[in-house]
Amino acid sequence: MSSQLTIPPVSKADLSPGQRLADRLAGLVGKPFNLTRKTRTDGSNLRKLVAETLEEFDLPSPAPNGSWECIVPKKKGVPRMLREFIDTYIVTSGSSYNLQVWNRNPIEPIPQIRYKDGSYLRANDVRFVFVRVDPVRSVVRSVIVATPSYIVEHFGMFGKPTVKQQLIITDSARAEVLAKQPPVLFYPDEQGVRTTKRQIDLSSMNMHDCPVPAGLLPLDKIRQIVVPKLIGQRIEPGATKNRGQVLERMVAELLGYQPSESDLLAGGYPDLRHQALEVKVQDAPTVDLGRYSPQFEESVPDCGGFTTRNIRYLIALMGAESSTCQGLIICPGSRLGKHFVYVGDKSFKCQRSIPMSFFDKFENRAVFNPRYS
Repeated sequence: MSSQLTIPPVSKADLSPGQRLADRLAGLVGKPFNLTRKTRTDGSNLRKLVAETLEEFDLPSPAPNGSWECIVPKKKGVPRMLREFIDTYIVTSGSSYNLQVWNRNPIEPIPQIRYKDGSYLRANDVRFVFVRVDPVRSVVRSVIVATPSYIVEHFGMFGKPTVKQQLIITDSARAEVLAKQPPVLFYPDEQGVRTTKRQIDLSSMNMHDCPVPAGLLPLDKIRQIVVPKLIGQRIEPGATKNRGQVLERMVAELLGYQPSESDLLAGGYPDLRHQALEVKVQDAPTVDLGRYSPQFEESVPDCGGFTTRNIRYLIALMGAESSTCQGLIICPGSRLGKHFVYVGDKSFKCQRSIPMSFFDKFENRAVFNPRYS
């Protein structure tokens, strides 16, 4: 994306009207767009495509150096394309689209860019650009430009923010794990965690049941079961969330459960509640921990007295090129901070479900805040 789009316009009044944006992006309809199924890569490719299309026209005049500043720490929640103050989203298939807006409540007038004259560009000034892509034909089906107020008016308020906390596994820390023989960072259970010492059959158990001592395998036993099977195991490329579900199924089946599709889609913390075990895929330095972080001790609901400190973690270190599991981290949450870095600032997302029938109504078109009922 051109650096000129990372500079805001000279004023809010200079932003292109929404209808003009839609008209200029109409040329995307019917254009090829190949999905890699990797969320970050596809998102980056879409931003580049939209940026190149907008740069074919006269952009708003850029704000001079020193006339503006971004007042959001680390620019969290600030759109990448400041010149037109837009965020881009890929819509594919399904019965509904889950719009996720990171690190800002899109309907709130929260200042993001402050101009020297005292005016602002605010969170509720950001326009959404939805680009629907046919995953079979690999072409753009439609473009919809919409304001936050339009989304709320037609589909309801954004949901309460889901707080995300993160762990950074640096290259050097990862290399230390992979240098071990076998490549596993392991710590046993925290003192006070009561586990079974006998052989148990988990095939009739539900992986989301509350953990009880009679059914709780020691971490050392879990290590013995999973390490020989997971090291070298390939997980097909795709979105991290989808790969996490594949890993979750693998671990559950190795331990003896027979998970259904609904079990894997149920979510919750930890993933395998019956084993007080959270399962993660590491395919980037940052690992999303979700609502709970072992950095802060708090009780875990419906998990038999466990806290975030003694919940057990299994993190698979995936190879970027091979998509195979190169190493494992198996330990209580309290041990993660001894080797890896917690991200101090919390990220969060506001969500709003949009029925796919909405996008169906505007096939082969580029529209702004269209009439919809």
